[in-house]
Amino acid sequence: MNLADLDEKYMRVEPAGGGGYEPLPDGKYICRLERAEVRKNKGNDGKHLFLVLVVDEGAMKGRKVYHNRVIADNEKALAWLKNDLLAIGYNDYVSKLESLVGKCVGTRVRVTLKTITNPGDGKKSQVVYLDPVRGR
Repeated sequence: MNLADLDEKYMRVEPAGGGGYEPLPDGKYICRLERAEVRKNKGNDGKHLFLVLVVDEGAMKGRKVYHNRVIADNEKALAWLKNDLLAIGYNDYVSKLESLVGKCVGTRVRVTLKTITNPGDGKKSQVVYLDPVRGR
């Protein structure tokens, strides 16, 4: 396709109105893991687990939750990473994570969203907690 062929139509069309992204309200959601991968962080000096979860039930069905979990060499970070990995059904070594985590796609996960206030700067952020869905 020659992009010049689109010029006339492009100049006539109105921009799409998205109205901005509204995060999901705090609460509990049953989600399905749509994407899971290990990514380099912005500083390119570490890695994190990147998850995309899609709400599978209720009024918010189809909405997405994006979740990043730092992969770091300290027990607290590793404990939270392990919690998230067990929730999505991953139970192998962390050294195999990059090659195996994609096999967890499709897993159902209970996601709890909770808005917290950072005591240091007073900024609000929404925290994501993952738990496995049992008996389904």
